[in-house]
Amino acid sequence: MSKAFSGVWATFEYLDDTCAAIKELRDKGFQRITTHTPCPRHEIDHALGNPQSRIPFFTLLGGVTGFCLAIFIIVKMTLMWILPVSGKPVVSIPIMGPIAFEMSVLLSIYFTIGGLFFLIIRDTMRHGKPRSKKYKNYNRFMRDRFGIVVPCDDKALAEVELILKKHQAEEVIVEN
Repeated sequence: MSKAFSGVWATFEYLDDTCAAIKELRDKGFQRITTHTPCPRHEIDHALGNPQSRIPFFTLLGGVTGFCLAIFIIVKMTLMWILPVSGKPVVSIPIMGPIAFEMSVLLSIYFTIGGLFFLIIRDTMRHGKPRSKKYKNYNRFMRDRFGIVVPCDDKALAEVELILKKHQAEEVIVEN
C-alpha cells in the first residue's frame, strides 16, 4: 500500500515558470519532484537534472543471462547425448551463436518488461501521490497546463508553497 501523501502540488500555465520552479526546488534540496505535462518537453528533463533510467541495466542483465543460459543448455544437452560424427568436436562453438543470440534477445525483452513493472510498483509504493478529489479529477495536465508535485514533510510545506507561488503558479494546493 502506498504511503499517505504529505506535500504540495501546483499548476503552471507557462513552461518557463515550471522549469524555474523545478530548478529552485532542486537547489533547495527537494529531489523527489514529479511533473505533469501535456506533451513531452526536454526543458523539464534538463530542469530535473536529466534523470537516468535503470531500465537498460535490466535489459543488459537479461541479455547476459540469456546468452549464458543458452550456452549452458547447449553444452549440457550435447554432453548428455553424444553423437560423434567422424572427427568433429562434440561441443561445437559455431552452432551456439544463433541460439545464444536468440535466447539473449528473448530474455532481454522479458527482463525489460519485468524491470518496467518492478520499477513502477516500487516507485508507486515509495512515493505517495496526492489523495485529494481535486487532484484526481484535475485533467488539465493532459490539455494545457504543467504541474509539479513535491512530497515533503510538514516543516517544508510553507517553503515549497512560497517557491511555487514565487514562480507564478496558478494554483498551489497543500495536502497534509
